[in-house]
Amino acid sequence: MAIQIPLNAQLQNATQLQQQIQNAVNSVQLNLGGGAGGSRALNSLSQPLGRLTGQADEFTKSLDAANARVLAFGASVGVLNVLSNAFKALVASTINVEKTLADINVVFNKSTSEIKGFGKELFTIAKDTGQSFNEVSKAALEFSRQGKTTEETLARTKDALILTRLTGLDTARAVEGLTATINSFSKQALTSSEIINKLAAVDQKFAVSSADLTEALSRSASVAQNAGVGFEELIGIVAALQERTARGGAVIGNSLKTIFTRVRDSDTLRELNRLGVAVEDINTNKLLSASDILKNLAKNAEAFGEVQKSDLFKDVGGGFQINQLIALLDDYSSAQSKAGEAQKVATGATNEAYIANEKLNQTISALINRSTEGLKELGATLGDLGIADSIKSALGA
Repeated sequence: MAIQIPLNAQLQNATQLQQQIQNAVNSVQLNLGGGAGGSRALNSLSQPLGRLTGQADEFTKSLDAANARVLAFGASVGVLNVLSNAFKALVASTINVEKTLADINVVFNKSTSEIKGFGKELFTIAKDTGQSFNEVSKAALEFSRQGKTTEETLARTKDALILTRLTGLDTARAVEGLTATINSFSKQALTSSEIINKLAAVDQKFAVSSADLTEALSRSASVAQNAGVGFEELIGIVAALQERTARGGAVIGNSLKTIFTRVRDSDTLRELNRLGVAVEDINTNKLLSASDILKNLAKNAEAFGEVQKSDLFKDVGGGFQINQLIALLDDYSSAQSKAGEAQKVATGATNEAYIANEKLNQTISALINRSTEGLKELGATLGDLGIADSIKSALGA
């Protein structure tokens, strides 16, 4: 049988439950709301968060301090590394310059102050020609071995380095070409400055480079001189052949050496004379120069038969130089000979090479080289004053 609860009892129980819920709500509002109790509750919650925030700030400061120490250490290492490299460069410059000047002074036998002054001039040449001190010293050493004075050595060294700069030839080839030309045309008493200016002038007006001219001159200059061909005339011939054949200075120089030798051979002269080609000066009865004989041959060649012409060209040019010979004869027979025009340009040359060199000195590359060589000179000077004696003493001990 079910138990029946009176209605009044049910209402009383509901009222008690409602009161209990209300008391719980009031208690929560009291703790989280205003009043001293609420404040104490909130403070108890914020204290752990405050400690955590403070510890985070301290950690950030520690990281900042650590980063500052790392940066300071890196900067210190960088400074020490720069100083170390600078000292190494100082020692290297001192040793290199001293050895180079000592090698040169073996030939010159100058006093210490004189050879140091010579070294300063070499640094000046290096800065003025866009070259390194090592390259300049190589040229100076080679010229000093030729029995020249210090002034002549410096002048030829500068000209050789300008030639190197304008032609792209290495220093050794420029020195050899310049020396061979000066010695071969000794009767003309050419100076190194005259040579490089004439080369530069023809280079600027014709389709031939100073490098090709130098290569051709170094191979044919001595034979050309013996064959009566002058320096300016030889330059003109090389320029004309380069424009017509584009074979390069080395090939043209070797070809001219053969042609100049064979055209004045006794058998060839007799054959040319028999064919009516003038080979002697009618006033002095002296043998004409190789170039004049070739000019006379060019005037008369059209009158020869094909077989006769072929045999004659083979006698003059040899088996491998016929193309160069025919190209030269064609140029001589033309109304406007390139060889003649280039010869006139070379004869009228003034200071074309020096002007070109000054223009190149305005480039960024030249300015960087000037600064670099200036620092090397400064290092060598400081090293000579400060550490050279100490190094010698240490090594001597």
